[in-house]
Amino acid sequence: MEHIRGVNLGGWFVLESWMRPALFEGLTGPDETHFMQNHKDPHQALDNHYQTFITEADFQYLKAHNITQVRLPVPWWFLGTDLYHRSKEHIDRAFEYANRYGIQILLDLHTAPGCQNGFDNGGITGVIDWPKDKKNIDQTIEVLKSLVSLYHENNAFVGIEVLNEPHSSIDIDIILDFYERSYQEIRKITQKLIVFHDAFRPKLGVWKTFFKNKDNVAFDLHLYHCFDERIVNGGELNHLKVVIEERHQMIQNLSKFVRVIVGEWSLGLRESKMDFKDPFSHDLFVRLLADLQLYVYNQAFGFYFWNYKIDRESHLNWDMRRMIDADLLPKNY
Repeated sequence: MEHIRGVNLGGWFVLESWMRPALFEGLTGPDETHFMQNHKDPHQALDNHYQTFITEADFQYLKAHNITQVRLPVPWWFLGTDLYHRSKEHIDRAFEYANRYGIQILLDLHTAPGCQNGFDNGGITGVIDWPKDKKNIDQTIEVLKSLVSLYHENNAFVGIEVLNEPHSSIDIDIILDFYERSYQEIRKITQKLIVFHDAFRPKLGVWKTFFKNKDNVAFDLHLYHCFDERIVNGGELNHLKVVIEERHQMIQNLSKFVRVIVGEWSLGLRESKMDFKDPFSHDLFVRLLADLQLYVYNQAFGFYFWNYKIDRESHLNWDMRRMIDADLLPKNY
């Protein structure tokens, strides 16, 4: 497959309230479980959301800017459950648009039964029950098999990421066993790309052994600038040093034994911790940080910016489309 220069279509099939706050108006929780339990008409609201958040015009925009790869987060409940809304037909439509405009889709299983990380993007904030019951892990593998069986013959399907961001507190042996089983089961169906997240532990020695003798796989790193207190509190130049001195070396080291994908990165900053003289200085720094990250992450197998769209006036630095239109990200990929 071609070198990846792509973007995430997050917030479409897995809700995060910060990405489209109008959808959560009147609700207090940030995640899809809270949404389904407390919205007065969640199924109708979600059908409308699926049809309007990302449309064919967005795929046209991606094509016009030579973005031919997207990472598409999907939930374990994509076929629907007693609680959760079915999204399968809308995912089908995403594949229709992708085929129409020559865009490849990496499916990304973004949630798991019991929740794998306790984040809003895992579907249930504050809960990490996925590793506590073998049935949850078994069910996750069945969901992966269903997704791959449905889409592996589609021309737009480039591969699948088996699970987004399993929490750093989960025993690595549980994660490695799940990854191994997932690999073996998916390989019974397709030889297309399989991606594994680093579980926030990219430097563990176990990865070299895990990836040995595995074909058409990649290792996913999520590299942000607003969550690590060491980076946040280090000043503007520290943001740049982390990219060029630490992340560049890490990507080079890992790339010796596995292809590396930066599956999520952004220009989100905690600007209250930064001292910009004026808007001109701010934009200069954002462009510099953007170009530096693009240069370094382009040394890997590829990257996906998070995210294509944030449906609110704030959070510009997380919104690829607005960043491109503001000349803060390149117009041609």
